[in-house]
Amino acid sequence: VRSTLLQHLPIASQAPGICVAAMGGTAQEQKGAQKGPVAILQEFVQCSRHFTAPQNRPILQWTYEQRMLSATSLEFRAIVAFLMDGIPHHVVGGWQASKKLAQRDSAERALRFYVGKWGEQLLEAESRGARVHPPSRAANPVQVLEEICRTDSAFGGALPEWSHTYLERGCTAQVHVMLLGVRHTFSGMEAPSRAEAYVDLARRTLWYLQCPGYEELFVTDPEAPAVAGKVIPAPPANWACTTSEVEEVRRAERKVVVMRVQNRLQQEFSKTLRPGQAVWDWSFEMAEKDISAWPPRYKATVHVPGLGMSFVGRWAHGHREAQVEACLVLSEYLDGCRRESSEPSTSSGSVADSEEGTERVRWADIEVEEDAD
Repeated sequence: VRSTLLQHLPIASQAPGICVAAMGGTAQEQKGAQKGPVAILQEFVQCSRHFTAPQNRPILQWTYEQRMLSATSLEFRAIVAFLMDGIPHHVVGGWQASKKLAQRDSAERALRFYVGKWGEQLLEAESRGARVHPPSRAANPVQVLEEICRTDSAFGGALPEWSHTYLERGCTAQVHVMLLGVRHTFSGMEAPSRAEAYVDLARRTLWYLQCPGYEELFVTDPEAPAVAGKVIPAPPANWACTTSEVEEVRRAERKVVVMRVQNRLQQEFSKTLRPGQAVWDWSFEMAEKDISAWPPRYKATVHVPGLGMSFVGRWAHGHREAQVEACLVLSEYLDGCRRESSEPSTSSGSVADSEEGTERVRWADIEVEEDAD
């Protein structure tokens, strides 16, 4: 098993800063030592681009998650998105006390994996020089992927972990693979059944890993939204969270969602609001049937003058929770507007096309964890 990412390492190792992290002891050492991990990661990604990015599009795109550490403090972790080989990658770091520390942590982990672990794997593969016989294309791709994970040293013998989600018209699948000690999450396209979703995802994963016999299965699309758009599409929600972390993230999000949405509206409409005009107006309806309950159940409606629209949340106990529900509806609308505005009009709507039809590759998401030691 080899990855196309390995092809970037000899090029990237010649970039200022990268050569220090990858090789050490070069003439660039003093200059590279002055660069932070975020700048070094950006140079590494720039060296490995196969497609021209749109103007004014950041090479590294950052988002943040937060959770409650105590009643008065938060922790943050950063997710950095970038394009390699025409495929969106998302790398998440660990929980930190500030966004700045979280950003640095994610960049360091990404470099440690792509430059460090992949560099070691490249040298080991070259020294081995072993040829791998390609599996039969008639074999079940799910079984092929599981066999590779079981027998190839890069996967440490850990079998893939499969999961799926049923949608209105079919099913989508996700698979977690431990590659070089790092948890990778891959997601496939919607398929009519769970079995077909698993096969589709296994084929995409084998192509991404460039498993012999699957190297030419897909080609990346230079006009896809992830390549030509201003914003790299987000991965599935909570893709890098354990079950307990999902609940922590949700609780933290609910505590700050009202303030966050208000700040977002103020930034968006600061130039159009009249002096003294509120960015939004609230009204509440109390459930008369539950008048004896405490706190009573309310349904909140928020009117946004800048949009000329009103948004209604679900019933919830207390004014505060009712506000949160309405803000979640408003936030979802704003996120949808952002996605629509970032998609290029010439996009075909796909990220990768297959030789066997119009199939797509969506993303390869990587959760980079600290080593056990």
